[in-house]
Amino acid sequence: MSYEAGRANSARQNAGSEWMHSQITRRSLMKSTMAAATAAGISGGTLGLIGEATAFRAFAQDAKPTGGSIVVARAGDSDSLDPAHTTAGVSFQVFTNIYDTLIAYDMDLGYEGILAESWEISEDGTEYTFKLREGITFHDGTDLNAEAVKFNFDRLMLPETNAPAAGWITPLSETQVIDELTFKFVLSEPFSPLLGNLCLAYFGIASPTAVEEFGDEDFGRNPVGTGPWKFQEWIAGEQIVLIPNEDYQNFHSTVENKGRPYADQLIFRNIAEDATQMAALETGEITVTPLPPREVSRFEDDDQYHVFVPERATNIWFLEWSMEPPTEESDQIYKGPFFDDIRVRQAVAYAINADEIIQSVFQGLAIRNYGLLPTGHFAYDPAIEEHGYHFDLEKAKALLDEAGWVEGDGGVREKDGVKLEPLLWTWNAGNNERAVQVIQNQLSAAGFDVKIETMEIATLFARQAENVCDFVLMSWGWPEPHLMKMMVDAEAGLGLYRDADYLALVDEAARTTGQDERSTLYFQANQQALADVAAIPLWTQLTATGVRGELTDFKMGPTGTAIFEDAYFEG
Repeated sequence: MSYEAGRANSARQNAGSEWMHSQITRRSLMKSTMAAATAAGISGGTLGLIGEATAFRAFAQDAKPTGGSIVVARAGDSDSLDPAHTTAGVSFQVFTNIYDTLIAYDMDLGYEGILAESWEISEDGTEYTFKLREGITFHDGTDLNAEAVKFNFDRLMLPETNAPAAGWITPLSETQVIDELTFKFVLSEPFSPLLGNLCLAYFGIASPTAVEEFGDEDFGRNPVGTGPWKFQEWIAGEQIVLIPNEDYQNFHSTVENKGRPYADQLIFRNIAEDATQMAALETGEITVTPLPPREVSRFEDDDQYHVFVPERATNIWFLEWSMEPPTEESDQIYKGPFFDDIRVRQAVAYAINADEIIQSVFQGLAIRNYGLLPTGHFAYDPAIEEHGYHFDLEKAKALLDEAGWVEGDGGVREKDGVKLEPLLWTWNAGNNERAVQVIQNQLSAAGFDVKIETMEIATLFARQAENVCDFVLMSWGWPEPHLMKMMVDAEAGLGLYRDADYLALVDEAARTTGQDERSTLYFQANQQALADVAAIPLWTQLTATGVRGELTDFKMGPTGTAIFEDAYFEG
């Protein structure tokens, strides 16, 4: 199969088109250029640092003013800006602006060429040959060529790199340079998620010269790509500053501006508290920020702001358990002394009323989800509800009785002198803290005395493998259902769930090309994970985004990532 001019109307495009056309806004925007946002990896921009000190210019070709600083409010700091060394959403929302990918999603979730102008797939699905565009350079002035692409993917797959993203393209066995602008991926077997995964900035192309100059550890704080924004500064714990790539050539159909971004700075500023973010939005320090559900109606009723709300999303929120690495004897080892007993895991699942949390915490801006696939995926099947866990407090209590946890002083259950006091972690952003507080209260009715600890998201990811806690409120977001393999291919939590039947199903789904066949396999894998209580699926969140009126032509891309290249401030 050959794809000319970099555009592929793939089998998944129809599903993507249906998803996009279902999106809504709570209030019509002045510009009808909006794409819906998902909750995962959402980015936002702000007006701050403009004031009287900002000078505005204009490009002659379109008379749109340039200049000003967009400041993005986010809850915590990045851990690395090297796509080979992170899975954190707060890092992705920064480096997706620094690196371009070979291909990308269009607004219908079809594929279009970005750094690659065309590609061909062999009849057996094991060879992908890409032709690069001419004349593209990295931010350091070096040329993008086939050798650079080979360097990136070879580095990604090296065991010593230990790149999380390597697990998302495991069949890649070899990269070949054909000529200066042509290279080939050779796969060990067909892998249907490959193109969809390559659209995400975790597979962005970095400058080999910069990687070698800074070294594997320091490159993450000195990133160099080919994207619309260049790295300028990182003040740890405070902000990351990007500036325009003056030589940028934009091949995304989702962007009208084909040259450098209009703004002079893109600043990602850490603002941990929701209340502080809202105050900053109102004062004009920021112009784009995720809105807590309780704030949505207030901002949508004010003409100074635009509010974006999607109907569907590609994220899933769930409770995962601390787990030990699998052994030859067992492919799933849950940390004791609480959740190594499946009956206690089941009790948690029955004792949680997710519908109550959706209404009381998210004001209805979430969709109850009984499985691990986000509701916005083509493979999502609402019939998974039949196999999920529904709120049943009495059943939860009976399971705990059966497991030997008896009610003690103050209603807290005990067993062999140990109180039922599991430690629950999450990060201190959005509605996480309110959600875990409700979970704590709900579980107390069954006899749990849940302890809560919150921290910045980068800290949580860094510490999770320590297995200090017992369970975690976690989320994943990815537009391809291969997410179900990615979630179990990490170093902590659900990432250590290696049930052989589950893995066989998701691996077979990755080798299968038909959407219907893949959907069936993912459904069966969901059933297996639910039977093991490998995690407790809760909801798919619909994140509302507030935008100040001063920022014109701000957009959200097809997977919910903010697009800043068309955005400008009226002079």
